[in-house]
Parts: sequence; structure tokens; C-alpha cells
Amino acid sequence: MVVLYFVPEFLDKKILVVDDDKHIKELLKEFFSFNGYEIFEASNGIEALDILNEKSCSLLITDMNMPYMNGIELVQRIRSFDVSLPIIGMSCEDKETEFFHAGANCFLLKPFDIYYLKILVNLLLGE
Repeated sequence: MVVLYFVPEFLDKKILVVDDDKHIKELLKEFFSFNGYEIFEASNGIEALDILNEKSCSLLITDMNMPYMNGIELVQRIRSFDVSLPIIGMSCEDKETEFFHAGANCFLLKPFDIYYLKILVNLLLGE
């Protein structure tokens, strides 16, 4: 049985970053850690589901193109559990429509402005 934990934003500031690019993960980890968030990292959708099964997160940021399970499949899987976890999808390809149809709340086209991403995070978490 899979149980995904979601903790409301007023109780938690934890972000799961899912990307197979270690540089993107490191950039987001450093930036959001500096801004008071705890960051969990995964390299693909399967790892992300494992983390979500064990840890509470208040937001997920996922890339599109990853091995084993891509970002669209990850979003669809999370939404199939009827979890209201806020999700930001990102890709270097224009996959906005696909992410929104899967259930993502926002989409970012890479390369993106890190401060714009922070604004999206703040809006999604009600900060």
C-alpha cells in the first residue's frame, strides 16, 4: 500500500525536487535552503514516490525528462492518490499543456528565473 504524506503549508516548509540533472537539484537545494526550506531530492519519479511515501512535503518541483518515470507520469500518479500536494512542472520543452492536464499547478520553461520560481512557491504555499 502506498501512503503519500501531505502537510499543510502553515505546518511545514519542505520541498521535494525531482530532476535527474544534479546541477539543477543542487541549485534549487542551495537557494531554497538559504530561504528557510528543507529540501528532499530525487532523480526520477520512482524515487520521488518512495520519498513521498516516507516523508511529508508541502510542495513538489519536478522535471519532465527523467529515466524510469517522467514528470508527467509522476504528476498523474500523485493525483491518482487524490493528494492535494502543490506541484510545479518544469522542462526545456514546452510541455505546459501536458503538465496541466496531468494535474500540475504551475509550469516553468527552462531556463527559468530562480526568483520567479520563488514567487510561484510562495503563492502556492500561501506565503
